[in-house]
Amino acid sequence: MTLADLKPNDTAIIAGIEHPDAALISRVMALGLIPGETISVLNVAPLGCPIQTKVGNTFISIRKTDARFIQLSR
Repeated sequence: MTLADLKPNDTAIIAGIEHPDAALISRVMALGLIPGETISVLNVAPLGCPIQTKVGNTFISIRKTDARFIQLSR
């Protein structure tokens, strides 16, 4: 399951991030999206992009195309 699969008010644990762009992985992890952290989806834009999330006390909006690379576990 990926972050793109979650609906508003769903919560999961980040299992890993696999993206071909290492710079993007670094930026995402610097924002707090690291394996083992709990992530919640707060809202999804009407066309499905971006996805507003919360990790800890940080609110992050992520494009749906990038959310597909964030692996989750329940």
